[in-house]
Formats: sequence, C-alpha cells, structure tokens
Amino acid sequence: MSKCVIVLNGKQRANDLLLKLREAQTPILTCDLVEPLDNKIDYEESNQGSNQEEGTNQLNFNNVKLFNPNIARKDRQKTLASWLIPFGFITGLSFSQMTDLETFSGMGFPNQLEKLLGGIVGMISGWLGSFFSAGSINADIDDDLRALKKKSEQGFWLLILETPLEIEPPWAILNEIDSAEIIILGKQ
Repeated sequence: MSKCVIVLNGKQRANDLLLKLREAQTPILTCDLVEPLDNKIDYEESNQGSNQEEGTNQLNFNNVKLFNPNIARKDRQKTLASWLIPFGFITGLSFSQMTDLETFSGMGFPNQLEKLLGGIVGMISGWLGSFFSAGSINADIDDDLRALKKKSEQGFWLLILETPLEIEPPWAILNEIDSAEIIILGKQ
C-alpha cells in the first residue's frame, strides 16, 4: 500500500479532488479527510455533509491511527492478544499436563482443576505478553508527521489517500489541484 497525504486549504478542494479521482476511476483503498486542529474552522465548512464524497471518512487529527501512536499501540495490542491469549492457554494447559506439578492443589484448589488453572495462568501470561510487546515498539514521530501536525494546526485540511501497492498515486490529477503540499509516507 502506498499512502500519500495531500495538504489542502479547504474542505471544498478536497471534495473537488475526490470527484476528479472518481471520474478518472483511480483505485483507492482508503480515503480519509482530516479536519484542522485549530478551532477557527468555519462552521459551515466543517459540516458540509452534503458536499462530502461518498466513501470518505472525515476524522479528527487525534483520532487517526497514522498520526496517533497510542491508537496504533492499542490496535497492535488487540492483534497480538487475539493469538497470544489462546496460545498461552494451550501452552499452560500442556505444561500442566506434562509436568504434573501440584501448584494450585497446595493452595486449596481441587486436584482436578490443576491443569485448567495452569491454562488460565498461561492465558493471563499471553495477555500480559501482548500488552508489553505492543508498548515496546518505538513510536517516534518522524519529520513528515511533525510537519503534517504543524500544517493541521495552521488550519489546513489533510486528505490521506491509500492506493494499492502496484498502482502509483495519480500524479497528473494531484498536480492539477491547488494543494499546499503532497507528502508521501512510503510503501507498507
């Protein structure tokens, strides 16, 4: 996937660009319109739901996963937990079965629950592993993201376009529109 962020002076310019892209039948995976961070936005401009193109999400800057490392971390944690928790349960159950340790029966639990409690401890370990693994990834904001935040604070609208990996962004159409800047965030 190739992501590019187009910095625009107004919401109407973003809608015009999206209309041109749809007319040219440009394949777009996702399209998000990010409103400026400043509070001086014209009320009519931010609430033009009738002019907003279909398939476009209008988001707040702080709610975009690309710009907010906390949202990205929570998403990674959920993904890791979806496979580490069941894996931890199976591993804890297997370990209890293989070793025949009597860890929990010494605490007053019935001997029949020993293996199940071992699986539950493994499940908890999987959840903890997903939590700490997701938080250990370095989430430094690079220069491009700092520049985008500064543009958003200055009152610019940001249009995030994601195209399939094998397709380049439509440079001819992007250069036609009067944009302040186009930032390519790279291929993922």
